[in-house]
Amino acid sequence: MVEDRADRDPLVVGMTRPLLLLGVTYSYFVIEGMGAVVLFLMGNSLLYLLTVLPLHAVGVLLCKWEPRFFDILFCVATQAGPVRNRRLYRCNLYSPR
Repeated sequence: MVEDRADRDPLVVGMTRPLLLLGVTYSYFVIEGMGAVVLFLMGNSLLYLLTVLPLHAVGVLLCKWEPRFFDILFCVATQAGPVRNRRLYRCNLYSPR
């Protein structure tokens, strides 16, 4: 029975996932931190630093749903532009760079 099974290599999930820092991707962590610091500098109040908490909670939920959510979102935002025949095909075009 054991000989009938095909040889398989185990996939190490830890090597295929993006780098997570406190449950969110590193890029999202940096962007939310910079946004909170900018709000703090503009508002002159430490309470603006608390905006990180709800933003981070949303980021954690999205990263639990799809670990590469923000990478995919960035890719779609930079490469998917509206095309002239969008009404005909009902979709956007992903242009290669």
